Amino acid sequence: MKHLNIDGIVFDLDATLVNLGGFVEWRKAHEEIVDNYLELDCNEKTVKACSDKGLFTMLEEMYVNLQEKRGDNEARRVQNSAYEILSSFEEKGVESCTLMDGCITMLDWLKNRGIPMGICTSNSTKSAISALQSQRLRHYFQAIVGRSVNFRMKPHPAQLEECFRQIGVDPARGVMVGDSHKDIIAGKATGAYTVGIPVYFTRLELMKEAGVDIIIENLSELPAILEGL
Repeated sequence: MKHLNIDGIVFDLDATLVNLGGFVEWRKAHEEIVDNYLELDCNEKTVKACSDKGLFTMLEEMYVNLQEKRGDNEARRVQNSAYEILSSFEEKGVESCTLMDGCITMLDWLKNRGIPMGICTSNSTKSAISALQSQRLRHYFQAIVGRSVNFRMKPHPAQLEECFRQIGVDPARGVMVGDSHKDIIAGKATGAYTVGIPVYFTRLELMKEAGVDIIIENLSELPAILEGL
C-alpha cells in the first residue's frame, strides 16, 4: 500500500459528498429568515440590502452589522435564531438527500489508509450529522464543523482551521475538497492543498481564480490525485 504525503483531509458536505441542497427549500427559508430579522427589530433597509446579495451572504453581513450595532451577545442571539430557522429547512431536506457518485469507494479507500477526515460545511452541524447518518457516512469522520456563530463561514478560513485542529492535522499537510470557490479560498488561506469538484452551479471561473490546485469530475478520481502528491 503506497504511503500518502498528506496527514488529513477535510471535505465540504453539500454537493461534495451528498446532495442535500437539492432538497432544501432555500427560497422559503430565506424569506422566513428575513421576516425573523424584521420581527427582531433589525433595520429594514439593512435587511433588504443584505438579503439582495443572497441567503448566505445575508447571514454573514447581518451578523457583522448586528455586532457593530448591538454588540456581540445580542448579535449572537439574533443570529442563532436565524440559523435555527435555516437548520429546520435543512433537516427536512435530509429525508431525501442522496450520495454523490464515487463517495463510498473513495471514503473507504481513505479510511483503509488511516487518513483522518473532517467535514467543514455551511450547513448546520445538526443537519450535517443527520445527513451523514442517513447515508451511513458518520463513522468516517473525526470532526464535523458546521455553521455556527463561533466561526465565520467559508470563504473565511476560521471554520476550516478549526476542523483541521479537531482532526489533529497541520493544514499545510492537509487537503481541502469542495464544490465551491469559497471552499478553495478557505483552503488556500490555511495553506492546504485544494481539490475542486464542480457541480452544475459551481462558478468555475471563480474556482480557478481562487488558485485551485486541481479540478476533478468525480470523487473516484481523488485517490489517484492523493497518491501523486
